[in-house]
Amino acid sequence: MDGIIDNDLIVARVRALIADAVRQPVAAIPLDARVDGSELGLDSLGLIKLTVRIEETFDITMPDIAAPGSAPFGSVREVAALVAKQVAARQAGGAL
Repeated sequence: MDGIIDNDLIVARVRALIADAVRQPVAAIPLDARVDGSELGLDSLGLIKLTVRIEETFDITMPDIAAPGSAPFGSVREVAALVAKQVAARQAGGAL
């Protein structure tokens, strides 16, 4: 994604990507749903595919959310916050 984007747009796009990954409407993806658990029905392969889609969509590098022992992402809201942080760092010319 080119240009500066705001947090609301990031949240909306992350929810849309997750909804697509679990084949549900965006409205069925609550912000407090856990991405790394069974709540949304994503297995480890689904998490990897979602991570790749997020990276491609936002032109960022995400931590490996499916790796054993990795810190869990938690909620959809937390994933969006991490994406926003990565996007801000990229736009500032840095990397996390």
